[in-house]
Amino acid sequence: MKFSRFITYLLCIALLSSCATSKSFQKKGSKLEEAGMVEEAANMYYVALQKNRNNVDAKIGMKNTGQVVLNTLLNDFTQKKVFGDKKEAINAWAEAMKLKDKVANLGVQLDVPEMYRKDYEMVKSDYVTELYEEGLDLMDQGEFQEAEKRFVEIKKLDANFEDAHELADVAYVEPIYMNAVKAYENGQYRKAYNQFNKVISRKSEYKEANILKQSALDNGLFTMALLPFENGTRISGLEVKMSAYTLEALTSANDPFLKVVDRDNIELILEEQKLGLSGIMDEQTAVSVGQIIGAQAIISGAILSYSESIGRPQRYNRTGYEQYRVKRVNEETGKSYYQTKYRQKNYDEFVGQNLVTVSFQYKVVSLKTGEILKSRIIERELKDEIHYAYYDGDMRNLYPAGNSGVNTSRNAKNQLAALFNARRELKTVDQLSNDAFQDLGNEMRRDIEKLMTELVQ
Repeated sequence: MKFSRFITYLLCIALLSSCATSKSFQKKGSKLEEAGMVEEAANMYYVALQKNRNNVDAKIGMKNTGQVVLNTLLNDFTQKKVFGDKKEAINAWAEAMKLKDKVANLGVQLDVPEMYRKDYEMVKSDYVTELYEEGLDLMDQGEFQEAEKRFVEIKKLDANFEDAHELADVAYVEPIYMNAVKAYENGQYRKAYNQFNKVISRKSEYKEANILKQSALDNGLFTMALLPFENGTRISGLEVKMSAYTLEALTSANDPFLKVVDRDNIELILEEQKLGLSGIMDEQTAVSVGQIIGAQAIISGAILSYSESIGRPQRYNRTGYEQYRVKRVNEETGKSYYQTKYRQKNYDEFVGQNLVTVSFQYKVVSLKTGEILKSRIIERELKDEIHYAYYDGDMRNLYPAGNSGVNTSRNAKNQLAALFNARRELKTVDQLSNDAFQDLGNEMRRDIEKLMTELVQ
């Protein structure tokens, strides 16, 4: 019986008889062993020990029958070795060792005669040598993927064999390196950069991967000049806030090829050129400045509209019912009891909302062609709402009103309790405004990240 079939059978037994005891399985194993059904008996003893590792009779039975099953597997190994099938012989040995280890985990040691171990070492040595030579031949033929499989298999069998570990890495990275070099020569700098990075992550100092990776980054670097934004509203300072959030978003972009030059850096460069930034708002002049500062594109933008709505919470008087208990005496028995009653009470409910809306347009213009690479209007509406209730008595005893008096349903009570515990402070319009501009900056960043994958391939 193959080891895999052996274990599968064990699992089936365990699933079908989870309520049976270790002793019952041991007894079944003993009967099967007496009948000469050794493999089936080994199955029963194995499950018995899974249920109780201290079952001595099951251990004895497992030792006897398990050894028979192991010997069968070892004989299978020998037969395959004799017929010269080294790979199958090694697989047969692996199954035998799996069985030995599996049984050992339950406290039963099976024996492997030394002659089998020596035979295995000889077969393994010959097989690993064959794999090594095959791997070298495959690498010479440029069949790197197949070569890697050989060296990986060697590592599993003998981790210290020759330079198999090194050759496995080489077989893996060499085709990637070759593709990276080809992409680099074709001006596909992003593809080359990513491929070189993959090479370096596996083999850090492979050939010229580090140098070429940096060169690909330098050659593919795309600089965008972030020009001052315009403000089309009557509220001063909005363009400055939008510029700040845009710069923060773009500088955190997950693209190594994107370089952003902001207003401060632009002014510094222009100052060195004895020029000024004042009056640079039209696209034609902006293109000229962009060329001076070494940018391939410019980003311009304008706030088209902005509004704030500050909503003072509205107060509504509501009717509720407070629960209380009245002591009564049963006239027939004279015993006291409590009667639940409700009295009408008023509580206050508050509803409020703050709202900010903003509309922003931006453009990305190529300085090489004058083409508008990206243009979009982004709108945001952010609002914060509060809805809560206040009661100056014990809110735990207060119930809402229904169609005809008190509503004592659990759902209605829970909804009222939620209002009493709800948040009571609105986000300020300044907070909402900051959140809105931050959202706009992040949305713009996502657009430009997508654009960059088209500009630098």
